[in-house]
Amino acid sequence: MAPFLITDQKSIKEAAELAILSIERLCKTLPFLPERRTEDLLCRIEWMVREGRVYGIEKAGRLEAFLGWFTLDDYRNLGRGALTPDWCSAVRDESQTTALIAPLVRRLLTDIVAEGLGVHAIGIPSSSSTLLEEFSLLGWGRIVADASHSAEELHTRLSALCESEAEKDSGTLVIRSAGVSDAEALCAIDTKLAQHIGQPPILMSGAHGSTIEEWRQWLSRNDQITLIAEIDGVLAGFIRADPPHLDVSYLVHGDDTLAICGLFVEPAFRGRKLGARLLDALVKAAIEASYSRISVDFETMNPEARVFWLTWFKPVSWSLERRF
Repeated sequence: MAPFLITDQKSIKEAAELAILSIERLCKTLPFLPERRTEDLLCRIEWMVREGRVYGIEKAGRLEAFLGWFTLDDYRNLGRGALTPDWCSAVRDESQTTALIAPLVRRLLTDIVAEGLGVHAIGIPSSSSTLLEEFSLLGWGRIVADASHSAEELHTRLSALCESEAEKDSGTLVIRSAGVSDAEALCAIDTKLAQHIGQPPILMSGAHGSTIEEWRQWLSRNDQITLIAEIDGVLAGFIRADPPHLDVSYLVHGDDTLAICGLFVEPAFRGRKLGARLLDALVKAAIEASYSRISVDFETMNPEARVFWLTWFKPVSWSLERRF
C-alpha cells in the first residue's frame, strides 16, 4: 500500500469521516468534550490540503488511514518545524495501525527533511492507544498533554479537599481576583515560573514570562480570570485562564471552555495545597461565568506539574516530538 497525496474532495471527505470516528472514540471515554461533526473536520482538512500536505492510504477504493502536516515558522523556540494537529491523523482499523502508519511516516519524514525542517510534532487523541504506541516506537517522545474536565465535577472533587486544608491554615490565606495594580508583582512571579520551566528536568528553550506591560494588558481584558493567593499579605502564587488559544487542542475548543494558561506557587509556600486551592477558586469563578468545561496543557517533562494536573484532569490528547 503506497501513500498518495490527498487533493480530491472525495478523499478529503473520507479523511474527515475517519477523524470523526477517532474523536467519537475519545468522547465515549470523555463525555464532557464538545461534540464534533464531519463538517467541522472537513473545513480543517481542506485547509491542511491547501496550506500543508495530507497523505492517504486506500484499500479497495476506500481511505483506510491519513496523516497531514503543515510548517510552523517557529516551533517551540526551535525554529522552523512541522506539525500534525490532533485532528489530522487517523486509522480506520486500529489492528492495522503498524501496517498503515509506517508508509505514511516514511513519506512524511522524506518530505519534511527535503523541506529542510529538523523537527516534527504530532498531537494524538488519548484514546488512540495504538497510534500513540506506534509513534513512540518510531522515535517520537511525549512532550505536552492537553487535558480537560467538567467544571461541576472538578468543583465537587476540589471543594472537599480545600475545606479540609482550610482547617490546617497557620496563616491568613486570601485568594482574590488580580487587578491591573498587581501587574508588577505578577511579572516578578511569572519570571520565576519561566526560570523553573527553563531548568532541569524541563529545559524548555527560550522560556520567558510576560512583561509588566503585557500583564497590564492581560488584566485589562474582560475574558480572562486571574487569581492570586496571599498569605499574611505576601504573594504566594497565582493562576490564570482565558478562552482556548490556537495552541490549545481543538478537541476542547468551545464557547463553554476556559483554558488554564499559568499556575505557580512560590517554593516557600508549597506543601499547603495552594495549587489545588487556587484551582478550586478558579473553577468556582468559571462556573459563575457560565463555563462548563476547564482545560489545561502542560509539559510532560515537568514531573510535579504532570502529577498535579493529572490528579484533577483527564488527558484529551498527547503531543509527541521527534528531532532529526
